[in-house]
Amino acid sequence: MSTIKTNPAIPGKVATAAEANATYAAIQTGTAALSDLNEQTEWATWNHIDTVTDEQVFTTDMQTYCNALDYYVLTSESYVVINLGGTDPVRLNWTPALTYNFSGELLRVHADINLDAVDANFALPALLLSNQDVFYLQLWYRDGNNNYHAVDCEFGYSVTNYIDQDVSNVEYTNGTFHDFTSNFASYCNTHPRHRFRCSITGFIPIVASGINRVELRARLDDNVVLPSVTFREATMVAVMVRH
Repeated sequence: MSTIKTNPAIPGKVATAAEANATYAAIQTGTAALSDLNEQTEWATWNHIDTVTDEQVFTTDMQTYCNALDYYVLTSESYVVINLGGTDPVRLNWTPALTYNFSGELLRVHADINLDAVDANFALPALLLSNQDVFYLQLWYRDGNNNYHAVDCEFGYSVTNYIDQDVSNVEYTNGTFHDFTSNFASYCNTHPRHRFRCSITGFIPIVASGINRVELRARLDDNVVLPSVTFREATMVAVMVRH
């Protein structure tokens, strides 16, 4: 690495703009072969020092979303976008499309949202079948050709923490048996989970055409047993993990 001249300030002397900038100009000249992607061991370039361009270098790949006021009522058994207030989808957009520079790069996306309420007509059967009290979250992205794809992760949340094991014939220590299904269902129907935070994280590897949108979708497992849930207070962030 070349020796870069510095221009120390002299005590008691007010430096001019040219004198103060001379050191930075020397760094820029002395490291001209380096790039702003940190690809070489000699890290310092003008882009890392100048306060005008450092935001472009480090934060153009980040997008954030927040809505703490509006509600969305989910009734669908197929995936739909969580659209708070009917006008504000939980979604991030890039124009132009966010592109990948090298193989091995990942777009990390995280979203979280509150379950604000459970439908008052919610009623579990005496014995729960599969995931009837569950809703699911999933991240979806739109590529540069405007085609949608599901991110390969899906998180399910129970509104009661009801188990799907058969509790219809539970043995006491004295050898007698009891059917607890109606007791358990009655308790869960009157104590569904409200105001708990749900989250999901996904990693999207290289997409040749880039990505212009990422959004949060949700669905119910059984809208006869669980007619709807209400969401509120969502946040979302995406960061490109580059070399």
